[in-house]
Amino acid sequence: MTKKSTHKRICIYLDQFAVSDMIESIDGSLWFEIKKELLIGYEKDILFCPLSSEHFIETSQKSIENAKIHDLFFNQLSDGYCIKSELFITSQLISSRIRKNKTTIKTYMYENVNGILDNEQNYNEFDRANHAFRSLISKSTGSLNSFRKETNTQKIPLDTKKTLLKALKVQQPLKFINRLKELKEKKGIIIKGDKIGDKEIPNWIDLIIDQLLKRHKFTEKEIIKLIRELKTYGFENIPTLDIRSTIEFYMSLYNKQENSNDHIDIMRIATGLPIADILLTDKKRKAELIESKLSIKYHTKIFSGVESDLNTLLNEIKNYTQHAI
Repeated sequence: MTKKSTHKRICIYLDQFAVSDMIESIDGSLWFEIKKELLIGYEKDILFCPLSSEHFIETSQKSIENAKIHDLFFNQLSDGYCIKSELFITSQLISSRIRKNKTTIKTYMYENVNGILDNEQNYNEFDRANHAFRSLISKSTGSLNSFRKETNTQKIPLDTKKTLLKALKVQQPLKFINRLKELKEKKGIIIKGDKIGDKEIPNWIDLIIDQLLKRHKFTEKEIIKLIRELKTYGFENIPTLDIRSTIEFYMSLYNKQENSNDHIDIMRIATGLPIADILLTDKKRKAELIESKLSIKYHTKIFSGVESDLNTLLNEIKNYTQHAI
């Protein structure tokens, strides 16, 4: 799939901070100029900025009045496109790989999504989901963060990083392969639960397999093909899994403290990086995407919120809008 096939428009994936800063910007500021150029680019039909599930979760933290303002502005730039959840995209990418189907904009996005947060019931549901998600992440990372706090002074040589990353790319798919083998042997799968504090959540790998069986109607022959694919290539040909595992590796490698925002970042990037021409994220995530070379692999230009990046981004967007036919 070539990204420019997305209506032949540039796909710009905005982090939530970018939306907030544009809405709160004053005339003449850098964010105001970026907002103006994005709107010009959209009106000229040369770019769009898709929504995401994470947008609704994060925006629900605001008052319902402010949430509506943010959602209305973002809806205008999105043209009704919204990136699907990571689970749906991952299962579709696996299915397309095994069945040799092309991936398109419909693999990654819903169409005609508008006014979600205009509905107070939707707003309340996303607000509840946001609080539940943040609580789970806090409980699941508590011990890990304490350990990393004690060891975060260690420096790892570049060659060691590369060796560890190669080892990870071999090890990561093994859990997936083992569950697929179990599925094949037992002729079915029961979704396991992962214990987090006093709660139990469905295992991520099992959820993907469940989607493959129920939504994509995977046969035993296709399960065998998937096992062979993972043994041979690991996650290399499944973008969401490739991106997620790599970012998690870098977070672990640098002993970084994790919070719910980090995990929202991972979901955003895992689903947005493969389809976006330009992606905005924070400085930390940008560094990981560049060092890991994921930005090169997925042909995506990465920008953070620092002033030098924003000036470059503004010039990039102007280049599109001023040279449009």
